[in-house]
Amino acid sequence: MVSGAQAATVLAGAAAGMRLEWNVALDEARLTAPDPQAGEAAADGRAAWTGSLLPAFELEADGRRQYAKAAATGVTAGGEGEWRIAFDLEGYGTGMLVCDFPAWGFRVKQVDVTWQRVPRVVALLFGSRALTAAERRRAPSADAVHWPDWAAEGYCVPAAGSSPTHSFWRSWDMGDARLPLGSFGDAMGTPYAAAFPRPLYAAAMGGRHGWLAFGPGEVPDAPLTLRLQSATACVHYAYREDLWGPGEAASRSWREPLRLAWGGSGYEALGALYDGFGPFEPKAPRHQRSFLCTWGDFKEGRFDLKQFVDRVSGATPADMVILDESWETFDGSGEPNYELFPDFEADLANIRARGYDLAFWQSLGWTDDPESQGLTKDDLLCGPDGEPREWRWSGSPFGNKFHYLLDPSSERTRTLVAERTKRIVERWKPAALKLDFGYGFPGPDAAVPRDPAYRGERLAYSLLKLVHDAAKSVDPDVTIIYYGIHPLMRDVSDMINLDDLGDAGDSAAHEIAGHNQRCLWASLAARHGMAVNTSTGYYWDALSSILLDTAVVGVNGLTLGETDNDGKRMTTVDRNRWAALQAWHRRTCGWKPLWLDADPGSLKGEPRLGSWGRLEAGPDGAGAPRLTALALRADGAAGPVAYPAAEPVAFTGRWAVIAQDDRAIADSGEVACIPFAAGELRLDRPFARVRVFAAEGGRLKAVRDFAAGELPEGKLVVTEADLATVAGFVIETDAE
Repeated sequence: MVSGAQAATVLAGAAAGMRLEWNVALDEARLTAPDPQAGEAAADGRAAWTGSLLPAFELEADGRRQYAKAAATGVTAGGEGEWRIAFDLEGYGTGMLVCDFPAWGFRVKQVDVTWQRVPRVVALLFGSRALTAAERRRAPSADAVHWPDWAAEGYCVPAAGSSPTHSFWRSWDMGDARLPLGSFGDAMGTPYAAAFPRPLYAAAMGGRHGWLAFGPGEVPDAPLTLRLQSATACVHYAYREDLWGPGEAASRSWREPLRLAWGGSGYEALGALYDGFGPFEPKAPRHQRSFLCTWGDFKEGRFDLKQFVDRVSGATPADMVILDESWETFDGSGEPNYELFPDFEADLANIRARGYDLAFWQSLGWTDDPESQGLTKDDLLCGPDGEPREWRWSGSPFGNKFHYLLDPSSERTRTLVAERTKRIVERWKPAALKLDFGYGFPGPDAAVPRDPAYRGERLAYSLLKLVHDAAKSVDPDVTIIYYGIHPLMRDVSDMINLDDLGDAGDSAAHEIAGHNQRCLWASLAARHGMAVNTSTGYYWDALSSILLDTAVVGVNGLTLGETDNDGKRMTTVDRNRWAALQAWHRRTCGWKPLWLDADPGSLKGEPRLGSWGRLEAGPDGAGAPRLTALALRADGAAGPVAYPAAEPVAFTGRWAVIAQDDRAIADSGEVACIPFAAGELRLDRPFARVRVFAAEGGRLKAVRDFAAGELPEGKLVVTEADLATVAGFVIETDAE
């Protein structure tokens, strides 16, 4: 809507009980709560966020770096609620911004610029303005002529920090930094935390009065970062055409470079932003696959696949075994390393004979021997000097293990990637491909694809899409595994992997907290129908907590080797829990979280999931949400814990509770109950009998039955000693 008296200059929209108001003439926007339409005026002190929304450019012209900020010259109403804002770029050109206020927030649908003469675009910015003479005298750099102007109490960038994992900062905590919102991470001089959950293509700002989430509506042609300077920020798209040359056209367009959505918490704001890309069709249940990954052994130099499968087959059933990095002659060859695996084909047959499907790790854009693949430097990313760049995941130029980088601009490169993918899928018929290192490229400060259509965030995305489409052309059912939780990733992946949990920090405690928090952010992808697979890091002591949250999130994933960083091994108790979850996990994709004893995070503390649940839509996608799984923790409680939203459950200790059909826990025909700590569990609902299961050789076996009346006070009771022998219980409505 448009505010009445200032219709020519002030645009406003309301959602989630909050109001975004933008004075276009002054380019001043403000998100306030509560909604002024409710009758209470929003004082300045109730602002959750403030900043500008017109674009600005860093340009190179006349041999020097310059700054041009758009200034509105007119606002007109278009069709279907659109607003068209004409602007001037301080003599560099003119343009038009088209925006609207959909139900979920605010959207810049398009920005068109006509240059007076074609410049070299260094960066496109949203949320910056020129400094006044007085402000320049106050800035920490005498060279500063512009500054970010988005302001809030703090920031939310999911899993942006590690050791331990952290996602929230006060506005002044980071100083000057560029936080990766896409695939580039440390390659842009930004903090590296983990592959998951990037690419986010989003972040949030806010505090006590609400949160604003922001990001693009399409995969951008430039690396996307959140630039922080002192206590304010802006969205930064890096082009560096000062290195790579300007475009040839006198006009240029950007589609959906900015979307805004808001809510009471950072999680709610990000959820609203992602929901705006819907409606969504959930991924097929076949993509909900558990795995055992060889990386925990490979990274320690243990390459005996026969010994590996002999060890895991009697303890940890799973849908598939992933052959991780090292299975190839070099990263990106697609050919087995027979020096490390002399009996490779026999090993694969043995893995299958033990009941596992196969999956293969693939680096998206690395190659160590381009000549052997028929590639020249014309097929690789090169620097301004025309020579191929070399790269490693850390971005450090020191060391002795580097990779060349594929340029998808090249037809030979695209053919190589597609044919290699098809060859792997045709030859070994894997259930899945686990793709990695989309974040393993330098940014435009060092190299760019020759074709601008593949630059920026489109570099990794285009390679993901190439692998996805090639694999599906051979086997439409193959599962593509990746990290990014944004809805834009739905077209290039099927299952989200919380790997590599080792990035949470080098201790079991850090991994427990990191996995717990990652589960919360993974639920943003579950909301739009993605399959989700949890994963371990490098400490067996973290496994119990990981598996408990897995009961809500999805399916098991194991990256640990035979022994962990402390020399420990998997315990009998955890083998029981693993087998129980493998048998009883939810098979459906698409759900929303139910917070019970949980905190989605704020500037007061990081996200924490104590007790929480999984809400699924009805079988036909309609009707009230059904509570189908629970992760329950009553740590330190003096007596039984119960939650009104999770009736009919009361408990002590730790439990996973999972419906085994398409009904809610309250009326499911079969409900699996897995103990994770000594305690009691009562389901106040009708049932006929309880079956008790143990794990033998990694598989569940029923060992005894109880009629409902035989349970003391209708409760399941587990002692500390029982945990080594009881894998879980199944409560049945009708006994056979």
